[in-house]
Amino acid sequence: MMDRRPLLLVEDSDADAVALERIARRLPLPLPLVRVRDGESALEFLYQRGDYAGAARPALVLLDLHMPGMGGREVLSRLKADPVLRCIPVIIFSSSTEKQDVEGAYADGANSYLFKPEPGEQLEAAARALQAFWLAAARLPGSEGSPA
Repeated sequence: MMDRRPLLLVEDSDADAVALERIARRLPLPLPLVRVRDGESALEFLYQRGDYAGAARPALVLLDLHMPGMGGREVLSRLKADPVLRCIPVIIFSSSTEKQDVEGAYADGANSYLFKPEPGEQLEAAARALQAFWLAAARLPGSEGSPA
């Protein structure tokens, strides 16, 4: 059974977010996606504060690494330091292939690091793989039922 809780997309690029949102709607089981544009908004959403009071906790977080203001590494560090939120899987979704970015993300507690391809077939393949593993096969904290 697929986890139907939303995926939180933390992405400052409108082009990347629109491409992912379009792909998410076309997947065999449309992926519920909630987008925020920066790290501060991500924490507001995760802590269910302000405009996000009462928002559903996401099944996982798809987090861009390099954003203006609070970057992805700081969001990741704060999330993984919180005893309530640390169990939410965080997948870094970045165009950076720099060794220090990849290793730093894992050191800070990332559950996975996916290279963000340009919009198109490769991005769609990445979204399908993400859905197949993280939302269908994997058993996530807070989910009901068993994997498909």
